[in-house]
Amino acid sequence: MILKRDFYYSPTGKNRPLHIYLPDNYYETNERYPAMYFFDGHNLFFDNEATYGKSWGMKKYLDEHNGRVIVVGLECNHTGNERLSEFTPYSFYEDEWGNVPEKGKALLKWMSTDLKKW
Repeated sequence: MILKRDFYYSPTGKNRPLHIYLPDNYYETNERYPAMYFFDGHNLFFDNEATYGKSWGMKKYLDEHNGRVIVVGLECNHTGNERLSEFTPYSFYEDEWGNVPEKGKALLKWMSTDLKKW
């Protein structure tokens, strides 16, 4: 099953959409599952949500192969160069993008603390 949920993203002080895959029997068992975390969560499961109309097809694959894992996909910031800025570990300048401040460290810290605890 796929859940879509906004989650408070403290580096920006705003909510960010999460796209979450849970095994079908997740709520019927006390079993623990490993978790995988991905960027660009909107591209993981459904073509109609993917940026360029073609998703990774992870839901279909995991359903067909008895996926016993939780997949958490963080939707990127779609504003201007924010996606690039959030994914970069250092500030840089590039002619096509201009000045790109690093925000990647804050993103990874948030994912490894706040998001992982949830």
